[in-house]
Amino acid sequence: MSNFRIYKLLTVVSILTLIISACGASEIPASAISTSVALTVEARIAPESPLTSPSPALTDTPLPLATATASAIATETPATIVDDELCTTSALLVSETHPDGTIILPGTTFTKIWRIQNSGTCTWDTRWQLIFNGGDRLGSSLTYNLPLPAEPGQSVEVPIILKSPDSGGPHTGEWMLKSPWGKTFGIGQYSVPLTTSIVVGSGTPENNKTETVFNVTAVTYEVDRRCSPANTFYTIRAFITTNGPIKVGFWTYQSDGHLEKNFQLVFKEASTKSFEWEWSQKKGSSPNPRWAQIIVTSPVYQEFAPVILPGLCYHE
Repeated sequence: MSNFRIYKLLTVVSILTLIISACGASEIPASAISTSVALTVEARIAPESPLTSPSPALTDTPLPLATATASAIATETPATIVDDELCTTSALLVSETHPDGTIILPGTTFTKIWRIQNSGTCTWDTRWQLIFNGGDRLGSSLTYNLPLPAEPGQSVEVPIILKSPDSGGPHTGEWMLKSPWGKTFGIGQYSVPLTTSIVVGSGTPENNKTETVFNVTAVTYEVDRRCSPANTFYTIRAFITTNGPIKVGFWTYQSDGHLEKNFQLVFKEASTKSFEWEWSQKKGSSPNPRWAQIIVTSPVYQEFAPVILPGLCYHE
């Protein structure tokens, strides 16, 4: 620094000192003023050097775990179920169209619909399939994906399009369900296949004896017995099943020779309907076994096995 700049600085300090004294300010020791001037001069005289940032102090503290390992963390894709160890596969048949034994005209295209309940613990989605298992395909595809998902306890309708063959008589096909990982299963406790069982024919009686006519296919019974001081009462309930839309004529016949004629039931489709009647026996009647039955008279005459009645109240 030049002598001129030093002289100028000392002059400024001296003027400031005189002003403070003149204004009556508190006294400042001369030694403090001299020290201040000296430090100022020293700072001005010190050689100029480029500014440098202080080096950071080294530390043994580790970096936070999230920062240190972020690049090493990988995202895992959830595992896909490949077997049925994590859930169970089972189903129940709720209802169906064209029940087994339905008569279909030759060369007829029709839609078979099963309504199936998911009775297992797996959730079904549209990757689950209905697959052909054997028998007559009836013009169908080999596999059908479920049209909608079904959680456990829910039901789903599974339609397939079929065509009856030209040849008459019975034709049956079997179907199973299949999971996305290849597990096949049927319906019910024993996992039996779903079936499409039809009879191809005209549905028109030929001399009332053709096997392809709409007709009664089964008759089953239930019997209720009631006792009173003087009588035993039987209520006999018959369940009549047909394979198509027909009018059924029938009689009731009992082991005592009593015959009632000219009963009718009208069926609009293949289904089951019930019919009941009563038979009473007085106290003191013969203890011999008793039975009752339905005799179908139209459209084709058929006699079905009778039902055996329980014993009289007074002979037990």
